[in-house]
Amino acid sequence: MGRVSIVKTEPDLKQALHRALEFIGGIGSFIGSEDSVLLKPNLNDFDCITNPGLVEALITYLFDNNIKKLMIAESTFGNHHITEKHFRHSGYYDICKKYDIPLVNLNKSGSIEMKVPNPLIFNTIHLAKEVREVTKIINIPVMKVHYATGVTLGLKNLKGFLTPDEKKHFHAAGLDKGIVDLGNTIPVDLTLIDGINCMERMGPKGGDVFYLGLLLAGRNIGETDYIASKIMGYDLHEVKHLSYFMTVNKVDVNNIQVCGEKCENVIRRFLKVKTDMIIPKNIRIYNHNACSACMNALLLSFRFFKEEFVNDADIYIGSEQAEIKESPGIKVAFGNCCTIPGAHVTIKGCPPYPLLLVEKLK
Repeated sequence: MGRVSIVKTEPDLKQALHRALEFIGGIGSFIGSEDSVLLKPNLNDFDCITNPGLVEALITYLFDNNIKKLMIAESTFGNHHITEKHFRHSGYYDICKKYDIPLVNLNKSGSIEMKVPNPLIFNTIHLAKEVREVTKIINIPVMKVHYATGVTLGLKNLKGFLTPDEKKHFHAAGLDKGIVDLGNTIPVDLTLIDGINCMERMGPKGGDVFYLGLLLAGRNIGETDYIASKIMGYDLHEVKHLSYFMTVNKVDVNNIQVCGEKCENVIRRFLKVKTDMIIPKNIRIYNHNACSACMNALLLSFRFFKEEFVNDADIYIGSEQAEIKESPGIKVAFGNCCTIPGAHVTIKGCPPYPLLLVEKLK
């Protein structure tokens, strides 16, 4: 039987972290002073990221327990320059400087090839080399909804370890099953789910941010994600990658022991992403292996339409070459990767700035 703890983060984050970890056996039961530890936050946004205060509390908590070989590592959408901007804007650059901890831009990292145990679609996966350079990994995602995967929690957060080319490969081959293979390849020792400030209605970017004030901790990434998704109001069948993961790993959700707050007492049903409510009825989307950053930017673009778009439009998105459909309306190529012949409008960016679509289609 696995344990997942739920604690409220008020009034003190470090005390909340201590309680959450004590419920699942204490930090000393699975990380020692000789370990080198990688902290993997989610910084793929400006509005809702892994809370810097939580990560700083974790750093000092690990130091207090004589665990001092630490690094923070992340890759955001786009290239390494964008990741650097996120590091500085989020405050993580200052945190790492304050505690003399390496801050690793995984978009600039070398890669390794790792064999996938019990694979669903990938026999091997190319990952940032830092996965093999540490002895422990602490995964620290944020509670958000996601347009493609329902939720983005611990399992989805591991995509930050993929090399840029492998991220594109995941979307082409099958995102949900790819996430399962990734989760079974990377040895995560602790998942801390940041439920302090969360995102609903749209995600992983551009949604509504609200305060929940919770922290979840668990040794098993699937069990921890499952309890978090329950708090968010999702049934298991609504989160395909998590459902696959639990089946492949034979996890019985009825055997998860929840410690601390009772799950039913902290449920807060998140508003889910409904793409049919976002995309105007006379706009057709042709997705050919688009990454989540570009697709999310496209969905965000429609939120800037202040009046109804009356023309027909076909929007092509993704890196795979596509044939133009014979249909009335404007043909739009969205994103740097999209190269379709005969496009009337080309919108550049990796990903494009959402307002560009509105300006081009006026």
